[in-house]
Amino acid sequence: MVEIGRDALFSLFKKAEDSQNKSWRRQWSAAGIVLTQEAAQRPGDVCDDPLLCGYLTQLKDDGFAEEIDDGCMMSWDSLYTALDQPAYQPLRDILNLPVYTDTRPVLSSSHSLTDRDFSIAIAGWQRNDGTWFDGQLVGPLMDGDDRKFLMRPQHWALFKEVVSFSRRSDGERDDLVHRQTWGRIRKLALEAGALLDDFLYRSVVFTPEKLQIGLRRSDSVKDDRVIEVEPSFEGAPPGWIETFDRAREVRDRYDIVSPKGIVQILVTPKVRTVLQEIKRLPGRQVAGSRAQAFLLNPYAALGVDAVDVIEESQFERAREDAGLDYERFTPVFERDASGYPVRVGLLIETAVSSGPTSSETQWLDDIQLSAFIRALHRAIARGYQLVAWNGYDLVLQGEAEQYLKDLKEALERRQAPPMLVSYAQVHDLSAYSARVEGIGVEKPYYSPYIAKKKEDDGWFPENVLPVVVYTPKDAHEPIAIPTSKPAIEKLKEDVRSAETEGKSKLKVSWLPDPISVEEAKQVVETFEDVFANLKAGKPFDPGQYRRPAKDTLGAKKQLVLRANINTLEYEEMRREALKAVPPEPTLPKSIRPAYSLLPHQRAGLAWMQHLYSLQTDYQVRGAVLADDMGLGKTLQLLALMAWLLECDPNMSPMLIVAPVSLLENWAEEVNKFFVPGVLPLLTAYGDSLESLRVPRPQIDERLRMEDGLVKFLRPDWVGNAKLVLTTYETLRDLEFSFAAQKWSLMVCDEAQRIKNPAAMVTRAAKKQNVAFKIACTGTPVENTLADIWCLFDYVQPGLLGALNDFGRRYRKPIEAKTDEERARVEELRARIAPQILRRLKADVATDLPPKIIVKECRELPLSAVQRNLYAKAIESFKKRGDRQYVSPFKNHLGLLHYLRLVCTDPRPHGLEVFKPESPEQYCKKAPKLEWLLNQLHAIKARGEKVIVFCEFREIQRLLQHYIETEFRARPDIINGDTSASSSHRASRQKRIKAFQQTPGFGVLILSPVAVGFGVNIQAANHVVHYTRTWNPAKEDQATDRAYRIGQLKPVYVYYPVVCAEDFTTFDVKLDQLLTYKRGLAEDMLNGAGDVRPGDFNIADVVPEGEGKDIDERVTLEIALRMGWQHFECLAGVLCNKQGYDCYRTPGTSDNGIDIVAVSGRKGQLIQVKTSGTDGAMLGWEAVKDVVTGEAFYSRRHPDVDFEKVCMTNQFFNRQAKENAELNLVKLLDQSALAVMLEKYEVTMLEVERILFAEWQQSDVAV
Repeated sequence: MVEIGRDALFSLFKKAEDSQNKSWRRQWSAAGIVLTQEAAQRPGDVCDDPLLCGYLTQLKDDGFAEEIDDGCMMSWDSLYTALDQPAYQPLRDILNLPVYTDTRPVLSSSHSLTDRDFSIAIAGWQRNDGTWFDGQLVGPLMDGDDRKFLMRPQHWALFKEVVSFSRRSDGERDDLVHRQTWGRIRKLALEAGALLDDFLYRSVVFTPEKLQIGLRRSDSVKDDRVIEVEPSFEGAPPGWIETFDRAREVRDRYDIVSPKGIVQILVTPKVRTVLQEIKRLPGRQVAGSRAQAFLLNPYAALGVDAVDVIEESQFERAREDAGLDYERFTPVFERDASGYPVRVGLLIETAVSSGPTSSETQWLDDIQLSAFIRALHRAIARGYQLVAWNGYDLVLQGEAEQYLKDLKEALERRQAPPMLVSYAQVHDLSAYSARVEGIGVEKPYYSPYIAKKKEDDGWFPENVLPVVVYTPKDAHEPIAIPTSKPAIEKLKEDVRSAETEGKSKLKVSWLPDPISVEEAKQVVETFEDVFANLKAGKPFDPGQYRRPAKDTLGAKKQLVLRANINTLEYEEMRREALKAVPPEPTLPKSIRPAYSLLPHQRAGLAWMQHLYSLQTDYQVRGAVLADDMGLGKTLQLLALMAWLLECDPNMSPMLIVAPVSLLENWAEEVNKFFVPGVLPLLTAYGDSLESLRVPRPQIDERLRMEDGLVKFLRPDWVGNAKLVLTTYETLRDLEFSFAAQKWSLMVCDEAQRIKNPAAMVTRAAKKQNVAFKIACTGTPVENTLADIWCLFDYVQPGLLGALNDFGRRYRKPIEAKTDEERARVEELRARIAPQILRRLKADVATDLPPKIIVKECRELPLSAVQRNLYAKAIESFKKRGDRQYVSPFKNHLGLLHYLRLVCTDPRPHGLEVFKPESPEQYCKKAPKLEWLLNQLHAIKARGEKVIVFCEFREIQRLLQHYIETEFRARPDIINGDTSASSSHRASRQKRIKAFQQTPGFGVLILSPVAVGFGVNIQAANHVVHYTRTWNPAKEDQATDRAYRIGQLKPVYVYYPVVCAEDFTTFDVKLDQLLTYKRGLAEDMLNGAGDVRPGDFNIADVVPEGEGKDIDERVTLEIALRMGWQHFECLAGVLCNKQGYDCYRTPGTSDNGIDIVAVSGRKGQLIQVKTSGTDGAMLGWEAVKDVVTGEAFYSRRHPDVDFEKVCMTNQFFNRQAKENAELNLVKLLDQSALAVMLEKYEVTMLEVERILFAEWQQSDVAV
């Protein structure tokens, strides 16, 4: 029955009240309580409790009351049963029941038990003071003269049994019935506290209906038990068990003599059955497997009646008291994310009547697990109830066979290589950032604001050798092998030999393992086609040569990012009103006492701590730390990390991503500035990854075959580390493992690496599951404002909207022409201001010694040899169009490269290998070297150190030779060939440290590309830029290797420039351009950008008079002689002349378009076709191409209305014209070309500026 309280009942049954408020009247009867309700007065006591109706309804529903005319009736038995239930406790008050009596019944008897007229009666009710109750009984109601009482429940049970005995039939009037009935009445009398007459007191009769089983361990044989079973019952007299054992059969009655008389035990039929089963046990003992079965299930051994006779709880207590408790076991498995059982054990519980009393888990190694499986298998096969193992008696429950199966599977899994990475685990998107929308093949991003690829979009740039990519069996990484024609010819010959000898494989020197003959033939065929295409000048698409093998992997899938390019797909919305930054930070306690943060570093730390604290209330997700180079950004960030760990030691790990050359410096600064153990480090790049990788066989086959995924780190690869160091390339290559890890903080150092939204390293960084992100860069804008958009799309996605919307709305300050555009610049500044911190050394590092730009070296006179080489080069360039003359300079880019080298290393064109000359002879023709050696003598006299930056390997070796010759000390060269791995014995950091620690004068030659950032060389205070880079920001980064916190001396910076009195040399022009761009970069949003070939006008860097005829005008005749690449660029120049900004599409996969021209909201999509056959009539392929490509470029430029154009140096046939008209395509043939060339003056240099938009160098020391 449902328990319902007074209030609930009142609410539930309130409507049951009679509308006329009739009274209830209660009457007593021998059968029970009668309750009636009517308007007229009736005999009985009034019950006016408002809950009565509700309770009566519930009593009738529960079967405790029945309806009668005008009311209901409750029997006395029903009343007592109801009152025993908690829900009906209020019923006593509602019915105004009398209190329970304080009297005791007095039993008297007549005649003996053997007499037919034996009787038992309740002689009266006696109070504790000896007085007697005087009144009438109505059922259990005791109605006295002045007060009514109610019998207690025990009294009522006794009263009913006595009355029932008095009304027995004649057939029940015999000795056995009398004794059995007296046994029951006696038990009830004792429970009711009744007083007995002398005969009844001395007539002790037991009629046990329940047996109590006692147990005793009597002996032990090996792993089996011998158990003695002792049956008893409640109140059993002394001598019972001996009396039971003396009789050969179970009797119906036992008479046992006691000091108080004879005790009679009457055995009921069910008890008799159980005792007979016990009697059958020899000596009441059971052993072996039968003992196991008996202890676990006595009912099966003692018959069906044992269920009614033996209480399970009593048997459990007996077993516990005898020390015969048993153990239950449950297999326990600790599995990793892939389901592999890392540990297998048994949870062993010692069971007693009240439940398990103790439990422990025993972990098993494979040997112990195998032994237990054998024991369990044997016990199940033999039908045992217990399995003896390692001192335990383990019960075999119903799940035993399933347990055995589970344990066997776990052992098999452990003995096989574990599956560490599963398909389901990798494809569970809940493990990744919400910015990851799925898993698939990522598509290119289309936006005019993403930096375009460099001009040479062919598969093989001219300065890069073709490669074979080969993945050895079971290897983690493919091996890239540079090849050449001789190598392919050698491979071809080896294939012939192998086929002649009938071999299936052959050994190749540049591969670690033998390769199959079929694979080798495929390589040979592929590269023969490659070389043929390169020789013909055709673009080469490797896709057509990819031949999938039978067991090739599926297309490699990636995490697909919500990119925010065309539309805003993912946003972490920041609240606008941010709280003020506190003036002082909370400094971490773990900074070594010898070090302290400078004021600007404390301010930076306070700023980062403040933004980190705004994650929840203001939805701040990151920051851009854009301090000038050399202001100690690394220490500020490490202090933040140490503080975070002090606040929450259990926080998720933190990730630092940086170029490999910087990571060793991060590790060193952790050890330098903080007490040991505060920031537990893990290096996750290079050789350190080997122990963390998952071998290919332990990766789900479905991942390998369907998704092409073979690179993963082991589950829980981070371990106990709190700070993980990795490279951008590692983050990209292992994006699934990194993206599945939750990071509390992520720092991208030198964050210019993630400024191209389309770059895979950028996408990988944005896919990380990070609570707070920091982009750390000294140059937040290098080229376009898309740089700042990309940084903020990383730290606070959505703040600056989608890239295309951002690009249309904002301009660089220098590009803002109107008041509206200038207002938008300030709008952008205000938008990003709360989350970007930019301090310059000039503003905050007032304690730094001065940086002195030495001007004298900027006016080094051009030597006669240099002037002569200059003149010869210009003369040769002028003749490049003369078919009778072979000029090494086919375009202006080649000439500019050579003029640049002449200013630094004067040698005839083509003599690229350095051959030493005497210092005196070489210095006469190379004023830069003469100046450098003289300057080094002055620096040596002061006992100071100097860094010389130079891009070109040959010039680095030249400098090393002449400095060693002059000073008898060989300067070290650190460039891209120098290992960045901290484990390498001659790593960059170790060699730089050796340079710094060597006392006195020293020279270090560095590549500004490879070592221009992230390293600290404060021991040097002279910086020479022997050759100049194309970007002033990179040049300043290089200078700041010495000019940074920790520098104690003035830093002298030298920009040696070779100049001439009568014209502007290349050196001077480059110096002017870099100075101009450096000035622009003073505004953070301008950036500097690279100096590009288009910034040079050849006429500006040649002697006066030599510029004449250096740049010829393009005529129709010249246009007809152009190759396809030049003719495409000619089309671009003609678009520029008409007011369009244009760009060339990639050489392959151009989607049918060669030139895209845009001017505001209008544009042209141009497909260019050339033919060397005069008068050729071209078909409508060009029309098909441009119509097909329209949709692609309309997506890239959604706000531009494009006109479709086909242009050729020949003519179009009738079919082409008809299809062009149908598809609204404009055709420009040779006639139209002649008109445009007449109208617009186009020069070859203009064509080449588009063709050679970027510098191409193969000898730079990257």
